Amino acid sequence: MSYPKIATLVNVLLTQTSKGELNWSQTEKTGNFQASFPRYSVRIYPQGNDYILQILNELGDIVEEVSDPELRDVLQDAYKTMGALHDAARRNAMGVESALDDILGFLDPS
Repeated sequence: MSYPKIATLVNVLLTQTSKGELNWSQTEKTGNFQASFPRYSVRIYPQGNDYILQILNELGDIVEEVSDPELRDVLQDAYKTMGALHDAARRNAMGVESALDDILGFLDPS
């Protein structure tokens, strides 16, 4: 397995999502979020006490699947980092920043 590359991918996804440079969408399953690229998609979701990251091809087939315990040796604080990615993806997909801006604009229109 290419765990070091997957660890790098998790960190890049988190950085770009936090900067607002990557868009996520909610999938058909509650709590599952997906970012799409030209030939692949990435999904993140909780499962039990772990987080799962999947890489899917254009047909929707799972190319790779990894959980945070599998990344512990190559990703510092794997559970925390993947949890932060999931939370950032959720906030992005659900439009939290836009909702906050709208509410704040209504409460303080100045």
